[in-house]
Amino acid sequence: MDIEKVIERNKANIRRALADYGRHTYAKSVLNDVSDAFIDQLAVDNAYSKRALRELFSTSPVWNEELDALIINGTRTHDPDPNRIRSLALQILDPAKYADTATSTTRQYIDHAIEFFTRPNDPDMTELPYLVALSPKAYAPGRKLSRVFRTLCKDLGIVDDGAGSQFQRLYAQFADELTTRKIGFKLFVSINPGHFLTMSNPKQDERGNTLTSCHSFNVTDYEYNNGCIGYARDDVSLIAFTVADPTDSETLNNRKTTRQIFAYRVGGGLLLQSRMYNTSGGVYGAAEDSKLYRDLVQREISALENAVNLWKTYRSYDERGELVPVAEGFGGYADWTYRDFDGHVSIRFDHLEDAEPMEIGAPGLCIVCGAENSDGLYCDDCREDGRECCAECGGHYDDDDLYPVRDRHGDVIYVCEDCRDRYYSYCDRCEEYYPDDQVTDAGNERVCQGCLDEYFDECDECGEYFDKDDMYWVINARGHEVRVCQDCLDNYYRCCNGCGQWVHDDLAEELFDEDGDPTDEFYCESCAENRFEHCDDCGHLHRPIDLIAGYCAKCRSAHEEEIEIETETEKEEQSA
Repeated sequence: MDIEKVIERNKANIRRALADYGRHTYAKSVLNDVSDAFIDQLAVDNAYSKRALRELFSTSPVWNEELDALIINGTRTHDPDPNRIRSLALQILDPAKYADTATSTTRQYIDHAIEFFTRPNDPDMTELPYLVALSPKAYAPGRKLSRVFRTLCKDLGIVDDGAGSQFQRLYAQFADELTTRKIGFKLFVSINPGHFLTMSNPKQDERGNTLTSCHSFNVTDYEYNNGCIGYARDDVSLIAFTVADPTDSETLNNRKTTRQIFAYRVGGGLLLQSRMYNTSGGVYGAAEDSKLYRDLVQREISALENAVNLWKTYRSYDERGELVPVAEGFGGYADWTYRDFDGHVSIRFDHLEDAEPMEIGAPGLCIVCGAENSDGLYCDDCREDGRECCAECGGHYDDDDLYPVRDRHGDVIYVCEDCRDRYYSYCDRCEEYYPDDQVTDAGNERVCQGCLDEYFDECDECGEYFDKDDMYWVINARGHEVRVCQDCLDNYYRCCNGCGQWVHDDLAEELFDEDGDPTDEFYCESCAENRFEHCDDCGHLHRPIDLIAGYCAKCRSAHEEEIEIETETEKEEQSA
């Protein structure tokens, strides 16, 4: 591969990536500082450092030379093939099937067990009893079929864990076929320096920020910005990512939807997989995607190195982290070293005993002069006379022209006046600025989330927020004790004249006087039940003394005969 051609292609890819990156963002000050010296140096460094990976990847049928990337889009995957599963299982189980001690029943059961793996979705599971007879503990609901098969092999006495053994070679192919599936998206696996620079989407994108991070290249609000340059310069890192629209090439550089850094030294059999980043913020909820990406990358590398695709995977932060140290001078965020970020180290079986450590990352470059630099995007000599950067737009300002605001994590950062007014809102309670979407209307104030939680309650009726001192405890129509505002209290609730509790209109009952007229006194259900009675005719609430034979004054005329009989009966009972 002509190294000069690679360097020129790198330069073109970097320029194209940066042009796409700045196409929709307001924050371009940093991008405007990127010099030809930086681009030229990065193009050369990447061409030489990634040479071994480039030579390996270029042998793949899914290699795209112009993009300097593999594009895995289903061409190397398919749905599990029952015939291939059956063929591989027969080869693996032949030693057990035709052993001298094998009975005809054993051979028959093995044939049935093989069919179980070719029809895993059979609702009746008609072949399962034969599998269980051969290996009682192999199957459990939800257990991976490859593990079920391996347990069967173990119970049949044919497992050979020796590196490169015939069993290991065939079993790896069998497990691959069981888990093979088509993917409905394009996964880019790239060593393109432009893709590294744009690994996190630009901040202040007019279309809305998605998948931004401390590696976003158009701002300087974090110290890790040059990490993307360091990844592009080392000899092992590659980036796997998906984009919003693969048919629109600019989204490769400004609209990534997921991305992960992997690292692999050609021929080493050791693979690092760092944190999964996505538009929801990352690792949480992304375990399945992360596992799929790891599987796809492992398959591709194993196929290109003509090796058995069988790997043992460990957590990178506490199990085999010594194999993936951070390179000296790397200025990026080494997320694989942290417990919460789900990093993994995988060792291929042909290197389980001899895996060598591999350093990840490299120093970055100053985007102005191109000199090595491990702290931010500018070297000390190229920082503008000690002036500070706006954490939003990256512009350089005197200290007096920068203003403190709180970022999304609650940390204080400094921004210029224009960015403060454009992206932040003032909290009337704590008198600090917060991102616009973290400030809420509450009563006649605008407050941050912290002040909202501390000083305000949400009205159960209207859903608006009000000062806690202006809220009232009531019993709502569902019988629950809740808080409501003054207006909703006046419009929907009554104060019980008995116990003083405020209850919803639907739960309050008005008292009627001895003449059957409303009194404008209201009682909750408990007070009404304990202190009053209802007229048997109209159902209105009355004092017991106001009812005769269960009827109020207005209803008695319609029940005179009934009342007379009841009165006579009462007199007789009393005289008796």
